Parts: sequence; structure tokens; C-alpha cells
Amino acid sequence: MKLYRLLFSLLCVFLLASCAVFKGREWRKGRKIEREVLRSPVFSRAFTGFVLMEPLAGKVLADFQGDRYFTPASNVKILTLATCLEILRDSVPGVHYVYAGDSLIFRGAADPAFLHPDFAAWQPWWKILRNTRYSLFYDERAFDEPRFGAGWAWDDYNEDYQVERSAMPLYGNAIRLTLNRTDARVEPPFFQPNVVFQRPGAPERLNGITRTEHNNVWMIPESVQTADAILPVYNPNPARLLSDTLKRAVGELRNGERRNWKTFYSTPLDTVLRRMMYQSDNFVAEQLLLACAGEKWGLLQQDTLMQWMLDSVWQLPQRPRWVDGSGLSRYNLVSPLDLSQVLHRMWKMQPPERLLPLFPAGGVQGTLQDWYAGENGKAYVFAKTGSMSGVHCLSGYVRCNSGKVLIFSFMHNHFVGSNRDWKTEMQRILEMIRDEF
Repeated sequence: MKLYRLLFSLLCVFLLASCAVFKGREWRKGRKIEREVLRSPVFSRAFTGFVLMEPLAGKVLADFQGDRYFTPASNVKILTLATCLEILRDSVPGVHYVYAGDSLIFRGAADPAFLHPDFAAWQPWWKILRNTRYSLFYDERAFDEPRFGAGWAWDDYNEDYQVERSAMPLYGNAIRLTLNRTDARVEPPFFQPNVVFQRPGAPERLNGITRTEHNNVWMIPESVQTADAILPVYNPNPARLLSDTLKRAVGELRNGERRNWKTFYSTPLDTVLRRMMYQSDNFVAEQLLLACAGEKWGLLQQDTLMQWMLDSVWQLPQRPRWVDGSGLSRYNLVSPLDLSQVLHRMWKMQPPERLLPLFPAGGVQGTLQDWYAGENGKAYVFAKTGSMSGVHCLSGYVRCNSGKVLIFSFMHNHFVGSNRDWKTEMQRILEMIRDEF
């Protein structure tokens, strides 16, 4: 018996010593990476923050200004992704509906995919509306958010990256315009009469297709001969647009009557999430956050949901200033440590085979297609970019040669010019992490 106890004690001492050696190695590797970030001649030209974390225990291996606040740009979509994974089911809420007598009454649930051409394979509700024998009525629900988010650029209303938010988006709240000299084709056709060619000699406001903020008339100047453009629609009217699309009457209800709504679920959630993350689709991100609020509280109100996530779910060390779902706003402020903690929670809550494919893979697809390629075409970086003028961020997961997966967050603010040097330097650091760990 004494011999067994002695052997057991020796085994425990051996295991503890092995763990200490292993932890010592991890610590030294982390310090090495931290020094590389600190001494980088590229990163020193801007305001940089970096965190490297081991996801099993949530231990920080490297930290350079990780507790400082940064403008995150589209790294905010990581917060939106995490919120969707916490709240939504396996499909996105499509519409709320109820049958009343000989009528089918429906209202929006903020679904970004309804009649969106990039989600054409998932349009079951469209078929129901088209084929039902019931009279159709659209119930105009209270929309608790403005069409643009706080801090969005006021003069970007004409840009495809700043599409309006709404309770029931149709066709992505945008038109698709294909122009070949003087022949313009518009989807949906409802807006075809609203595309106008400027008269010869008319002054051009801009060298491009434009509209004024509060109308839906798109002016094509003489200088534009060909185009393939996505153009945001102002204040889209679902009842009128659906009537034209369905070729049948859709009435409007505005009395706000309380009803026992049922929910019709539409597109698979991961399909929509990949669109948001791969293309960094701001419209999809904003609508998904509204859909989460509707699912959780019954109100299309982002602020309430964001505060609940910060207070009750994450409880992050620096508490971000989080104001929208897409990252369009410069009011957003997040630290690398905050993002690492959110990435850590997702890693604990989701299987890797589901989570990693939701992020663009380096050298493979999405916003990382041309960067961070692995050896022999094997991706090792799975991350979300965030870019705007003077801002470039990259946060996600790096798969090391040992098979270990680590969490990282790079955030760079206040530089001038191209972000190419920062991408090249991050690629060098990430390759070092891949090879060292």
C-alpha cells in the first residue's frame, strides 16, 4: 500500500512539473509574440492593440494595449454574430402572421432575406402569399429604430453599403440596375419607371447614378454608359411593392391591433450569417440584430437588446460602446480584450465545425480571399476584418501547426493611407503564431 502511495505521489509530482514546463513554454511564446507586436515598425505608425488568448481556459498569452478602446468598424459584426448564435434558432424569423376570417394578416420580423436575390433558394413565404386563397393584409407594425443608425454618414444614403433598415425588407431594400448604354434593366421591375436618363447637356450632380435623399428617382448622367449597381431604396413600402410583385391586392392595416401572432421561419440561420461575415454585409447585420430583438423582446429595438447582451450575457471587462449591428458608426468603441472574450464564449458554446466556417477563411473566401493563405491551400486564419478610413482590424481564430486553435484580435486606428502594410505585418505575426504554438 505504501508503495502505491509513493508511486501515486511521484506521478502527481511528474504531472505538475510537466504542466509547469508546458505553461512556461506557452508563456515564453506569448511574450515573444508580444515583443514582435511592440517592436513592429509598421504598428508603431498607428494606434495598435493586440490580444492572443488560449480558448480552453481563456488564458491571455499576449497582450499589447488590449484594454484600450478602438473604433472597430466591421469587427462589430462579431458581436452581432455572437448575439444571433445566443438568441436565434436554426432559421431566421421571416414574418409574423395570423388568419382572421377570410384574411391572411402578416407583418415583418426584420428578415433580410425575403425576396433578396442572393437568397432565392429560400422563399417559401413568397409562395404562400402568391398561392393562398385568403385576402392579404400587411400590418404596419411599430418600427422602433430610425432608418439609419447613430453616427452613420449622413451623405452615404446613396451607397450600397448603407441600405436603410426596416421592419419588413423586400429585395434587400435596394434595386439592382444593369445599364448598357441607354438600356436600363431594373429589379424589381416596380422601380423601372423611376430610372431617368438626364437630358443631353443637363448638369451632372456627380459622376455616377444618384438620387436625392427623400425620393426614389435615380438619375443616370450622360457620362455613365454601362453599370451594374445596387442602389438603396428610400422608405420602401412593403404593401405596394408586394402588390406589384404578386400581381394581387395587398391591403394595409395601421390600427396596431393586438393579435396572437405566429412566426414563420425562413432562411437557414447559418446561410444568412455567412453572407454577413463573408461579404461584410452591413444591411444583413443590421436586420439580423433587429430580428434578434424581435425574437427576444417582441420589439424591433436594437438598443434594448445590445444593453441586455452587455449586462447579462457577456459582462466584458471594458464594456464596449456598442451602437449598431454593422460597424458603420464611428461611435462604436471596443477593446481587443472585449472581442477576445466574445470569441472565447462562442468557442465554448459552439462546436468548431459550425463556428469556424462562419468566418472568412484566409486565402479561401470572403474578405480574406487574397490574404493569410495557408500552406498547400489549407486555411489557418478564420477571422473578420473591419475597415474604414484610418481603421483596420482583424479578429478571430488561428489554427496552429500543432492543431491548437488560438483566439486573436488585432485593432489598428489612426493611420493615413492604405492598410496594405498593416495586413502584411499582421500576416507575418499570424504565421509566427501558427508556427510557434
